[in-house]
Amino acid sequence: MRGNIVSSLVGKTGTGLALQEVLYGFIMALIFVTAARVGILKYDDANDLIILIVGMNITWGAIDAVAFYFIDVMNQKKYIHLLESEDIDRQERIDTLYSEFGGTPLDVLDPKCQRAVCESMLTMEVEDESERAKDRREMRHSAIACFIITASTIIPVIVPLLLIDDIMDALLMSSCLSAVVLFFVGYMTGDDLGLNRMKFGLVLTIISWTITIVATFTGG
Repeated sequence: MRGNIVSSLVGKTGTGLALQEVLYGFIMALIFVTAARVGILKYDDANDLIILIVGMNITWGAIDAVAFYFIDVMNQKKYIHLLESEDIDRQERIDTLYSEFGGTPLDVLDPKCQRAVCESMLTMEVEDESERAKDRREMRHSAIACFIITASTIIPVIVPLLLIDDIMDALLMSSCLSAVVLFFVGYMTGDDLGLNRMKFGLVLTIISWTITIVATFTGG
């Protein structure tokens, strides 16, 4: 059941975006944890830290979700206008389409093939309104999944703070548990990205902690 939920969330966002949200969530939470451990962040008790962590992740998870949805909707309108408009110069339309394919599977094709695909798109019909509405629903589902993924990173961080009385021990356990989760996230997604599972798990964990430590001491 749990695996089905995770697969469903990743299926709605894609592996890359899901990893991005995992990194955001853990790094934001661990900045507070690390700052508290080294004495930069002052607090009265564990509840103060829990409120900060939950508030930060929920807020930025919501911001990401809203931003992603509206950007996707605006891009949909832009692409439809670009493909249907006869007022825009043909070469300009091709150049714009070409620039929009960066970071997609088309990006690995030879530039001549990329342009050939863009040229052929100008001769094709765009989807009807019912299909556009379906796409927007999928965009909403993707945005909601992004929020859920970001919010879920709170769990391994705050559980030790809820269960362990000694706050420094709880913070240490939060750090360790988060590192383990990050490793397994990388390990489980390595195959999807064509990477060695073990190496990617280690790389993801190291990158997360490097950014966390740098951000903690630079006011990130």
